[in-house]
Amino acid sequence: MSEVHKYLDNKLRGLYEELITTSLIEKPKNFEMFMLNFLRNKNGDLLCEAEREELAQLRVQIDRQNKGAASATESEGSEDDEEIEDLPIPASKKMNNRSSVSAEAFGEWNKKQVYKPRVINKTQEINDKIVARLEKSFMFAALDSTDRAVVVNAMEERKFSPGTQVITQGEDGNELFVVESGKLECSKLFPNETTPKVLKFYEAGEAFGELALLYNTPRQASIKAITESICWVLDRECFTHIVKNAAMKRREQYETFLSKVELFKSMELYERGQLADCLRVVQFVKGDYVIREGEWGDIFYIIEQGSAIATKILRPGLPPETVKEYGVGGYFGELSLIRGEPRAANIVAASELKCVSLDRRSFKRLLGPIEEILSRNAEQYNLVISKLAS
Repeated sequence: MSEVHKYLDNKLRGLYEELITTSLIEKPKNFEMFMLNFLRNKNGDLLCEAEREELAQLRVQIDRQNKGAASATESEGSEDDEEIEDLPIPASKKMNNRSSVSAEAFGEWNKKQVYKPRVINKTQEINDKIVARLEKSFMFAALDSTDRAVVVNAMEERKFSPGTQVITQGEDGNELFVVESGKLECSKLFPNETTPKVLKFYEAGEAFGELALLYNTPRQASIKAITESICWVLDRECFTHIVKNAAMKRREQYETFLSKVELFKSMELYERGQLADCLRVVQFVKGDYVIREGEWGDIFYIIEQGSAIATKILRPGLPPETVKEYGVGGYFGELSLIRGEPRAANIVAASELKCVSLDRRSFKRLLGPIEEILSRNAEQYNLVISKLAS
């Protein structure tokens, strides 16, 4: 690849794609003014230093609070990735955009080239090991088996001895890392400070470095190996052609789905986009118990396909009775997350069932604005139960 093409890929392509994608969504009448405002309000890059420091400090506080949560799930590691390296968008700079995973734009300067992924030969045992790691990472959740195989083939093993600097804050980034083993430290130097602050540690199964590839921005933090560490490294080209495009399609699919769910209609587009990124697909066959009454739970479910019923023991000594039916767009599991109590009822698949799920941490972080609605629905549910039991 020539220096010109490298410069276009690393510096201009992402910004150009984002501008075109946002303009297609907004459809501005005055494109010149829209373009000026877009560049003026570019997410993150033009945040003043004071804002950056305030937001970063807030992020550390949130991370500390999250560490004290009652429960955690395996998927939390990937969410921490988002929380550390990315910067939230202040309300004054929010745009209804899809910038977190930009669409492919078209034009003379952005013609798609035929992509030929690199192949680094590995044993089947190693390939299976990488797949197991990818399945636990949010960033690769959207990949089908074919795309996942391409990514696995393109990944390169890299070893780091203790003290090795893997990523340096402020530098351009061209690689994504998935930790196979070891422990790595994430630290950030804030404005007006001389010593970096440790934000978190990355361990096996966690990924980092993707945000520089998604947004074409410099590294927001530094990563250093604390122990002997092994990472699987993915190049920018494969990430852009495979992972980024798959994530974009997945986000659009679930943004559309969420917009049809009554509960989420009041959310802004960017909020639904954030929610879509955190959803995990889970499937059940008819008769499966999704939730069991009395158990502790950390997952919130929304039905994408199929139906389910809620059953509950209303009278001691008698079998559970059906108290509610759920169809597409129906949701359940929120009571345990809101109240911190055991599951109030069984949820049983009434047919082949496909749900999208959200863990406790993402639920609290993303659904805070609609928690009041969920609480009201919980009160109505309790009234129904009381009537059935009387």
